[in-house]
Amino acid sequence: MSNTEQEWMNDWTVGVRLWMERAGEAVLGPGRLELLEAIERCHSISAAARKLGMSYRRAWLLVDSVNRAAGEELVQRQTGGRAGGGAELTARGRAAIAAYRALQARIQQTASAPLATLPSDSSGVHVAAAASLENVLHCLLAEFAVQQPSIPVRTICGASDELADHVLRGVHVDLFLSAADEPLDRLEQAGLLAPEGRIPLGANRLAAITATPGIAKLSGPHALLQEPVHSIALADPSCPLGRYCRAYLEPLGLWNAIRQRALFLDNPRVVLAAVESGQADVGLVYRSDVHTARHCRILFTSRPAEPAIRYTAALLRCGEQSPFARNLLAFLTSPLAQRRLQRFGFQTPEARPS
Repeated sequence: MSNTEQEWMNDWTVGVRLWMERAGEAVLGPGRLELLEAIERCHSISAAARKLGMSYRRAWLLVDSVNRAAGEELVQRQTGGRAGGGAELTARGRAAIAAYRALQARIQQTASAPLATLPSDSSGVHVAAAASLENVLHCLLAEFAVQQPSIPVRTICGASDELADHVLRGVHVDLFLSAADEPLDRLEQAGLLAPEGRIPLGANRLAAITATPGIAKLSGPHALLQEPVHSIALADPSCPLGRYCRAYLEPLGLWNAIRQRALFLDNPRVVLAAVESGQADVGLVYRSDVHTARHCRILFTSRPAEPAIRYTAALLRCGEQSPFARNLLAFLTSPLAQRRLQRFGFQTPEARPS
């Protein structure tokens, strides 16, 4: 592979998110590890929570979840009222952290090694897509490969904001499938979108889900503050799903109350995992995500316009001159693709100007 052919991947890195489980229940992950290490330094759950910018309630619930999932105490607590008292890691808690760090380093090293040798084909199409589109996109690309077997397509899925950051740093992307307008606004301001602008791809709704048997169907979002709902998994407001949740709850006057009992998690997948494993009583996710959720049922869904959740396809300057990228864009916005999106829980997009 020539240096020129490899330039499109110069800024790509391999990100590995590691979870350690016991009997199918998460014990340690990135957020929990950070909290346990802060407790080790501060000798206090409340002080560790302040240092990490989280509520004491959330930190306490995470520690309780870690100890329960591990089957023994990794963190020992001393009662001390609302202030939280003292806390310290047990010998096994420190051993678990050391094992996690060692495994993380080994996996990261292994995953990063092949990146420089991955094949690059400038005649293919490079697609960046919102993580919530990943399952339906795999299905669509399989059908596209049947129709256009000579066109190689490479995809990277993740949070729309993070994907936009990669593009702004120079990563080659021909086609961007975003779950929000803001990432595309940033790319447009940087002059990276093709003149055709944006094409509506699909729409979505929010859904409140649970895997807890004792929670019956809720009448609506206000019921999230009633018994027996004690913990609610939400995506962090820094990602599109988190922003949609806040935009949904704030006009109803519920945001401040619900955030007090919320577990803020990195992305929609972790929210689903928290509900499936019982770490949270209820979670707010995209309606389409329930298609792949195990043992979860819908309690209620938002109306289409509260908030308006739209997915948009945009051709970038990199793909402007590529007939392959244009062919794929035409396929993804075709009636066939719309039917596949609907089968995965998405809705037909509203027509709007680019």
